Amino acid sequence: MASPFPNILIAPLNWGLGHATRCMPLINALMDRGVKPILASDGAALALLREEYPDLTALPLPAYDIQYRGNNMMLTMGAQLPKILRAMLAEQRAIKKIVRDHQIDIIISDNRYGVFHENCHSIFMTHQLNIKIPNRILEKIVASVNHRLISRFNECWVPDYAVAPRLAGSLSENTGLAMVKYTGPLSRIKKKILPVKYKLAIVLSGPEPQRTNLEKILLKQLVNFPDRVCFVRGVVNDATPPLVDNKNFFIQNYLTADKLNQVLNESEIVVCRSGYSSLMDLVKLGKRAILIPTPGQTEQEYLAEYLSEIGGFVAAEQADFELKKALVLLNKTTTKSWPEKDELGNLLDDLLKIINKN
Repeated sequence: MASPFPNILIAPLNWGLGHATRCMPLINALMDRGVKPILASDGAALALLREEYPDLTALPLPAYDIQYRGNNMMLTMGAQLPKILRAMLAEQRAIKKIVRDHQIDIIISDNRYGVFHENCHSIFMTHQLNIKIPNRILEKIVASVNHRLISRFNECWVPDYAVAPRLAGSLSENTGLAMVKYTGPLSRIKKKILPVKYKLAIVLSGPEPQRTNLEKILLKQLVNFPDRVCFVRGVVNDATPPLVDNKNFFIQNYLTADKLNQVLNESEIVVCRSGYSSLMDLVKLGKRAILIPTPGQTEQEYLAEYLSEIGGFVAAEQADFELKKALVLLNKTTTKSWPEKDELGNLLDDLLKIINKN
């Protein structure tokens, strides 16, 4: 007897862990509706999904294997463009086999441009409808290419508010794509009223070697920190965290969604990258935070600056980061209250109705 549910593939990009974590509310919502999605990614993102969802099928996809060195995103990404294009072609070959072997009906791709299929209802998920480039002419060219790639999908889901002020600012503003739908911010985190246990929760993420560079900077400044700190390194495969001679210091390689949820709710202040998935978590919790963009990542630099102007956040550069200074600045800010807006359930219900009719 055929299953009453469609076969859905969810495939987040392996760029830090943020794309995988923001797919978790989507995975959970589908499971609540009786659907057991098939997962696909590579590297740390795939390892995370397998750990969080051991009962779901999780398949490997070709790796983009982007090495983020230096502080110039344009040069870094431009030099690796041939490798990215090869990865997209490899994704297409892999997806054809996955669709055939697992009889996929729906594909939800989080920023994997090659993960779509002509015989499936394909959805692209991104908060970057507009990509920040420090050159207006080049920015227009990149925007045109980005929109053309997204247009190969049936729908584009944006994890942000449909109207301004948006959490992603101008990044998520729709300037011409007809199939854009806004889900509201997506976070795996749940707000709880708990006693404060940690002064700081430090949650690292993002590509190497910048993740490690920031870790070294922070560890050096936290040696004599007088208050309790929970330090989450954001690495899934490394089993040996560094030793820190401070009894107030608790260091973990990685925390599951439930454990991270507990730590963040028990923390007064969060220190993290200004990656969009982290920002969605912070807004969900109503937490104040120190945001340290990955050097040269124009998206993170824009988001940190944009949100620091709104309130509740302080933007700080990695190169000259001073924790004490950032904490003083944060104490002078006021927190903005963001609305709780969730359209994901309605989008999923509509999607399942459409597919079932067909």
